[in-house]
Amino acid sequence: MEKEPAAAQERWQGTVEATLPSTPASAAWPHIASFCALHRYLPSIDVCELAEGEDGRPGCVRYVASLAPGTTTGEVGIWAREKLLEIDHDARRLAYAVVGSSMGLGSYVATMSIVVGDQEEEAKEPGCRLVWAFECEPVQGWTRDGLLGYLDGGVKAIAARMEEAHAASAVVVAA
Repeated sequence: MEKEPAAAQERWQGTVEATLPSTPASAAWPHIASFCALHRYLPSIDVCELAEGEDGRPGCVRYVASLAPGTTTGEVGIWAREKLLEIDHDARRLAYAVVGSSMGLGSYVATMSIVVGDQEEEAKEPGCRLVWAFECEPVQGWTRDGLLGYLDGGVKAIAARMEEAHAASAVVVAA
């Protein structure tokens, strides 16, 4: 039996997370669970639309894209097609895979989860954490740390937008 070259066996794995100090998990989860609404929470995404299937159902595919910087005609800079593999509303977790992209991503699978502490901790502190974990083949032109940094910026931006949305909804409810 022939052994695979070492480079072919290498996989990158990592996890990034951000805290949402004032947003309860029950308020944060719908933002993540709405699979084709990523553009509302990730500032670097200009387009997020359903490409196949039914939004929120395993097997559906979303198309995400960022416009090329400085273009006035809406030229796409980078894009990806991402397939929803599973969604668990009770565990507040979804998994997806990139099935095509312009970024050199080969095999890429990720989970996004909304995490809280135990019930006692949740009663004291209303917040939660957004956890984004991934596993992929090495990406040409990137380092693992570079990819982690990119995702870390993304998870923090998503958390900030979700905190803003929660604060705005609290103001509306209070009015």
